[in-house]
Amino acid sequence: MDFTKLKNCLDEILAKSNTPSVDCIVYKNHEKVFRYFAGLSDIESNKAMCGNELYFIFSMTKMLTCTAALQLFEQGAFSMEDKLSKFLPEFERMKVTSDELDTDAAAKITTGASLGESSTVNKNGYAKNPIKIIDLFTMRAGFDYNLSDDSIKNALASGKTSTLDLAKALSHKVLGFEPGTRFRYSLCHDILGALVEIWSGKKLGDYMAENIFEPLGMSSTFFPIANDKEKLSRMATRYTRDENNHLQKLPAECIFNLSVDYQSGGAGLISCTEDYAIFLDALSCGGVGKNGYRILSEKTVNLMKTNYLCGQALEDFNKLRKGYGYGLGVRTHIDKTQSGSLSPIGEFGWDGAAGAFSMVDTDNKISLTYFQHCHNWDVEMQTKIRNALYSCLT
Repeated sequence: MDFTKLKNCLDEILAKSNTPSVDCIVYKNHEKVFRYFAGLSDIESNKAMCGNELYFIFSMTKMLTCTAALQLFEQGAFSMEDKLSKFLPEFERMKVTSDELDTDAAAKITTGASLGESSTVNKNGYAKNPIKIIDLFTMRAGFDYNLSDDSIKNALASGKTSTLDLAKALSHKVLGFEPGTRFRYSLCHDILGALVEIWSGKKLGDYMAENIFEPLGMSSTFFPIANDKEKLSRMATRYTRDENNHLQKLPAECIFNLSVDYQSGGAGLISCTEDYAIFLDALSCGGVGKNGYRILSEKTVNLMKTNYLCGQALEDFNKLRKGYGYGLGVRTHIDKTQSGSLSPIGEFGWDGAAGAFSMVDTDNKISLTYFQHCHNWDVEMQTKIRNALYSCLT
């Protein structure tokens, strides 16, 4: 395989997209077949990339949270049709708004152009449909991504700062639509992370470490920034682009980890390209890592990549990703005529607000991990990277 086209694509992103650095790995059937990094991990000090940088992976956390939950699904901890209130009674009776759903705001969150969503709600009634566990996986529960919501602020002010406490606080939010009827990118997977704690009896990060990170050999993936000089020195500086496309340095923090005790199942992890690539390789090979450790059964991986959206919900999602549906925490390829993608039907993955991008192809046992640390990016970047990869494989 000749990966010249993929390297050239990454170089073009570096040169033309005002991105400080690019960092990419491709695995095929447990073999690392491509590794490339270039650019600066810190512009101000002119520090060159060395390949072991750590990143806030933001929503790439979601695939790991969903994997953790699916492990517990395999153990019989819950059914997809279970009501959320079975495990968190606070969600038994949810208010719902009749306001028109703003789906455009979700696109700004995924690209890092906006770090939170807010909307005006009309508190005029209660939802008829219960929130089911499947609705959390598939972003059909009706929640939003407003981190400044009174429900969160009031919980923090009263000293409720744990993952479970703040998930319970979200029961005071007003849903944007009847559960199960539409798609809106939201804090669904943060609630799912709290459920992992209930189902496992462990903190979310501890469960992930014991059942995913350590067994696969992912030694540099964790929730908060540890008070460790070695790890802190590896953090790539985070940037965003202003309205004139000029880079602005951002603090070394993740606003989605709402307190020192809170672990955001939707956006809270720190990782590196080498670690995340090991995880994606396991998914691409039917749930088995290159060291032989199985994180999921092949049947469960197939469930993960199945599209669960139809009707209005699929129309909502197509505003984010044309030609793709949404599975259990991942986009999944369903229509080549709309996607412009060279990947096979069923290729899946997700991305992160600072530009991280993942791609899994179980047909060919191929995975691609791409990290950058720069917000306000164009989703077309993903299509270019994906198609460059497949043009190298023909």
